[in-house]
Amino acid sequence: MTAPNLSGPAPGPLPGSESVAFCLRLKAGGEVEYRRRHDALWPDMRAALLDAGLLHYEIHLEPGSLLLFATLVRRKDHTMDTLPLHPAWQRWQSHMADILVQADGLLLRVPLQRMFWLQADSQ
Repeated sequence: MTAPNLSGPAPGPLPGSESVAFCLRLKAGGEVEYRRRHDALWPDMRAALLDAGLLHYEIHLEPGSLLLFATLVRRKDHTMDTLPLHPAWQRWQSHMADILVQADGLLLRVPLQRMFWLQADSQ
């Protein structure tokens, strides 16, 4: 097994994929609303993410600090860098702004560095 690159997207679990992790922070009292909004993810937002190369996306909450830990797996040939130009993405960012911490008018999104990696060898 080769050690993953720790300075950018890490190797993904699927051939031709990479994984990315980041944190967001909820504003106090936003937990229920955050879940409700994601449970009702708009069809055009879902389509935009999948069309851009998203393969798997999970978000977990650490309730004590209100940190959201997100991890996603995407195709290596993804086009996720163009998502901020997509109307559904722009609407979603505005829709979430009242319950997520922001910096300079944008949602605060802190990239995480992979510190450990273990994967079963494929046979």
